[in-house]
Amino acid sequence: MVGQVTNGTPNSPLPADLPVALHVFSGMEETETLTTTLATDGSFRFGGLAPGEGKTFVVRVVYQDVAYVSDLGTFEPGQRELALPVTIYEATEDRSAIQVTQLHVFVSASGEHLRIGEYYLISNTGERTYVGTKAPEAGRRATLSFTLPEGTEGLQFDSSGLGERYLERERGFADTAPVPPGTASSEVLFEYQIPYREGTQVTRVFDLPVASVVLVHLDEGMTLEGKGITPAEPLDTQMGRALSYTAGPLAAGDVLAFRLVGQSQPTALSAPAGPAPARNAAQELGIGLVALAAAVVAVYLLWRLPAPEPLPGQARPLAEAIAALDTSGGAEGQGSRGAEEQGSGGATDEAEANSQP
Repeated sequence: MVGQVTNGTPNSPLPADLPVALHVFSGMEETETLTTTLATDGSFRFGGLAPGEGKTFVVRVVYQDVAYVSDLGTFEPGQRELALPVTIYEATEDRSAIQVTQLHVFVSASGEHLRIGEYYLISNTGERTYVGTKAPEAGRRATLSFTLPEGTEGLQFDSSGLGERYLERERGFADTAPVPPGTASSEVLFEYQIPYREGTQVTRVFDLPVASVVLVHLDEGMTLEGKGITPAEPLDTQMGRALSYTAGPLAAGDVLAFRLVGQSQPTALSAPAGPAPARNAAQELGIGLVALAAAVVAVYLLWRLPAPEPLPGQARPLAEAIAALDTSGGAEGQGSRGAEEQGSGGATDEAEANSQP
């Protein structure tokens, strides 16, 4: 097993004697951890490995309190050597390069409550990992803040929750995960409920610029309306036909307001009649891609009885196991999901790709 650590921040040196850990998985269980130190040229080597059927390897490096991992690696039949490179970055507290590339909002009326799920794909267009600033209430770094609507109940997260990756704050929470350079290098997925009656307006204000928004709902006889929201192609999900809409881009501090109304009911939020807007081929392609992602996540997030998972049963435990590696590193472990995805096809990316039709 060989590899090369590269500093992706221009004109930045490699640290001397940086520890490198190799984690070995058999099936979905971690069975072995080996350690070495980085050579002066940035290379590393692990010898005496027995490939074995069903074994998966991943290299982990912690630099400036941020964990970076390689792609998943397996030995092919007859293969004698496996290369697992890792890219690290310098850290920064400047978040000017951070934006939400895609936001998916899933809405479902449930009795006297409106269930809302929000799935953020967060990108870093800079050359340094954004690590946030020290959070006084926890002695940890907070990177992103999320404010929730008035009356929010039942806040839930996809994986680790409040007190773990996320810090509770008045009317919302903060994320502690670093955001490494790259497109969709970090993600945030959560759901909540608010009191509901027909026509209830939901108002969302975002801490970061949002390049595009896709809204999805599955309620028959209802439509979602709001200023700047445009109907898009319906989606076929495991729970039936879902309606989708697009919005954005939004600057930091802009308002996204919407509500569910009966399809025949007029609303003051409806867009005025007028000529059809000019078509944008690049935008339509982007809408198609995010709609596919929305269809996968929507089923998991809002209609999970029983709970369909966003990753296939065989892939998800391994992705979660690799993410859990960071818990052994204390503060440097925050942001495992983002760190995994900074490479060319990290563990979570690979597993999610397998879940798409």
